[in-house]
Amino acid sequence: MNGTSTYRIPASLRDLVIIDLLELTGSTTATAALLAMSQPSVSRRYQKLARELGLRRQNDAPVGLRFGDKPWIGWLRKGVNHHRLANGVLRVGSGQGLQPHLDKFPWADWVSLGRHQQQQWRALLSLELLDAVAVTEPPELSEQDNDQLVLVEVRPRCDDQVLLICRRDPLVLEICAGINGWGELP
Repeated sequence: MNGTSTYRIPASLRDLVIIDLLELTGSTTATAALLAMSQPSVSRRYQKLARELGLRRQNDAPVGLRFGDKPWIGWLRKGVNHHRLANGVLRVGSGQGLQPHLDKFPWADWVSLGRHQQQQWRALLSLELLDAVAVTEPPELSEQDNDQLVLVEVRPRCDDQVLLICRRDPLVLEICAGINGWGELP
């Protein structure tokens, strides 16, 4: 993941993370770059994992089901996410334009999202593929969104406003509370 984070995905969890990163990026090449692996290695590892777990790649499926089509994948994802979050690291996604503002923070495990994935940010948060989405303008949030999400302002070393749309998960909120030295979040 990003080179400044002290968190490293344990080898035993790396293959499960491949499924999530494939969902997020839609590409073995982009996933390989995030994991500092070769593209053929990512492809081989996903194919092996898919055979072992009985997964099928479905390009026309909704986000979250294209590479991991079994209902229990969400439970595996929760376990892997808990490990990362317990180590103080949020998986943050957005377009490449915001990466320079956040990639130096040790709490941000950056995932560059394509246009299609950026439009699916609610689903990516709901499925726990991401912990937060970085934006420059606050989105319009519904009442239901307000129950499930929280906006956190990040103060990068620049004049640009950067907001994180975060899942209301206790570990996510704990990390967010420390981002700017806050004690509490809304």
